[in-house]
Amino acid sequence: MLVLALDTATEKGSLALAEDDRLLGEYFLHSPGTYLQHLLPGVEELLRAAGRSLKELGAIAVSQGPGNFTGLRIGLATAKGLAWALNCPLAPVPTLEALAAPFPFRPHPTAVLMDAKREEVYLGLFHCPGELPQSQGEPLRLPVSALPSRLHAPLLVTGPGLDAYEDFLRQHLSPEITWAPPEMRHPRAATIARLGRLRLEQGLTVAPQQLTPTYLRPAL
Repeated sequence: MLVLALDTATEKGSLALAEDDRLLGEYFLHSPGTYLQHLLPGVEELLRAAGRSLKELGAIAVSQGPGNFTGLRIGLATAKGLAWALNCPLAPVPTLEALAAPFPFRPHPTAVLMDAKREEVYLGLFHCPGELPQSQGEPLRLPVSALPSRLHAPLLVTGPGLDAYEDFLRQHLSPEITWAPPEMRHPRAATIARLGRLRLEQGLTVAPQQLTPTYLRPAL
């Protein structure tokens, strides 16, 4: 099945095209302010580069949040419109899960941090014994100052929140906690495609009219 994946949850958006377990291509969108102008042209470019057409898509996967309010709205609206037009399944993927997914087969927990602004973070805790991360509770919105009392070694931490609050976290987290490499701290549509495919196999899809973003904070 040909799957188109969209991620616009952060300032580093991307699109990916995958067939079964093969990644056919990935397209990066580096400015959330231009998502509205470049998202659909990016889809067209991605399909053209892979020698495929829109009508060949079998499913849509999309990053559901939390994340940037405007980016999420644009990404989810695009995913819903494509799913409606093509009459194909739609698989939402939690953004925190997508950030944990690049670190499978680990014996210790993974903590995912995203910048929630106002000196706050979104926190998700996962065990990743296999390909699909297992959530260890509901995601939280917390003050950055609350993290040292919650994050303890052995632990891997990842996510763009590491970049946003690096100085504080370097000073207050245990040096025994492992930090993900910088290039692996942001969500990627290729990961959304893989997790979306697994959800499709499990029947975890939603109707377009039922798809809503995960914010964890009221939109301002």
